[in-house]
Amino acid sequence: MSDQEKSSGSSSQDGEKNDQNMRIPSRSIPTGPSYFASEPLQFRVRGSTITGASPPKFVTLEDIMKAAHGMQNMALAHEIAVDQDFKLEPFEPPDNSYQKLVKETMHRAYFDVLREQLNADPPQYKQALILLEDVKQGLFAILLPRHTRIKEMIEEVLDGDFIKQQAENNSLDFQKYATFVIDLMAKLAAPARDEMIQNITQLTDTVDIFRAILETLEVLKLDLANTLIAMIRPHVQKESVQYERNKFDEMLKVSEDGLQHTKEWIQRHIDKTGLSLPVSDQNIIRNVTAQTLAKAYLELLEWDESKDYPETLSLDKPRFVELGLQVYRLICVASLLLVSPSCGNDPNAQYKQQLKDKIDIIMDNASNDVELKAVLPSVAEEVILMTEQLLDTMGQDPLTSETKELIRTQIISLGDPEHRVRQIVRQRVLEFLKVILVCAGGSRQIPVGLSAFTKELTNVSGTLLRYVMHNKAVFTNHYLEIIAAELCKN
Repeated sequence: MSDQEKSSGSSSQDGEKNDQNMRIPSRSIPTGPSYFASEPLQFRVRGSTITGASPPKFVTLEDIMKAAHGMQNMALAHEIAVDQDFKLEPFEPPDNSYQKLVKETMHRAYFDVLREQLNADPPQYKQALILLEDVKQGLFAILLPRHTRIKEMIEEVLDGDFIKQQAENNSLDFQKYATFVIDLMAKLAAPARDEMIQNITQLTDTVDIFRAILETLEVLKLDLANTLIAMIRPHVQKESVQYERNKFDEMLKVSEDGLQHTKEWIQRHIDKTGLSLPVSDQNIIRNVTAQTLAKAYLELLEWDESKDYPETLSLDKPRFVELGLQVYRLICVASLLLVSPSCGNDPNAQYKQQLKDKIDIIMDNASNDVELKAVLPSVAEEVILMTEQLLDTMGQDPLTSETKELIRTQIISLGDPEHRVRQIVRQRVLEFLKVILVCAGGSRQIPVGLSAFTKELTNVSGTLLRYVMHNKAVFTNHYLEIIAAELCKN
């Protein structure tokens, strides 16, 4: 197991050391173009809703460490705590952008200068010294704070003064340093990077070797960042709840009514039926609160933008919007499958699964009823085509023109949100999610007619529950006060 892999299972105390230990001050080196230029290596959030509908947000490894240690960035800490799929990927400027052009030009110039100087007679090593210093800083960047002996070894082998003496004596052995760096990367990297590192050993050109080394170091720094996220997530989850709670309470002290929209949101879902008002029994209040919040959270999945969003969920709005879109498509695809002919006649359910996959693809860009109506004719033709293929394999007569037109009519009618089948499917899906929220998880039977969507329902309910549990951990006291105050009224 590599050192980096071992780090993921180590005590979080290592990860909680001062993050400045991870940044080694640069030794004075000759001036010239640097591979890493002047900006820190940036990462783009992947598999997360931190960007929402906003432009992409980029963070550095230092941002991650600060969010973990000092909780200085509430939004970033919240993302790490709530989103178990929170990961980082390299930041790449858009194609044809000025930023991408500058980056490519700088890197090309960097290696062009190196190649030109090494091919000179006699060789010049000014850029080579910069290169080896960049390699050293790249190695430091993939070390954990506890890797003190490895750090000392790097300092000793890639000693700038000694390398400069070798250059002046025209005895600089690039291959020796390349071998050292490649061997060290192989020890530090995860097994998934073995092939990438092995490919470097197949190169013969000195400049190509070190270009590949620097590019690989960037990848390994990304791996380290994601490893650190996995390490600090339990710590962030623990600290984020109290931190968000304190910050929100501070905001309430200086705002006239910082819970106005939250109150309106919750009060819409309080059911006083069968209650003898005023209610003072805390058990009843808690039971009403559980039912009320379950219905309130489900409203977020079908949010009416004419209403003001609850203040307590402002950080999570993009997340609930995305989850609501998944629920919308699930309901539509399930409804389409239910009205499609012969879905239940295939004993191996192959036709049903194939049709579901086809509809999923066609529905991929449909996020509302307008877009749904636009793709329904294509869905209808696909249903007809696959139905005819099924009938052919079963040796039955093909569809008549009247039957085809009936199928088209049935499919296109599902563009109406009040369609009976859509309403039934929607009710079953939301009821399933409500039970999950009220009972805080557990094993639940998939609703009738939705067995083909077990995976989707499981994923949606698990994700929803994770978001809700974090939000309730932070704001339950406020929710209880709002509901208790409403139940105390005559």
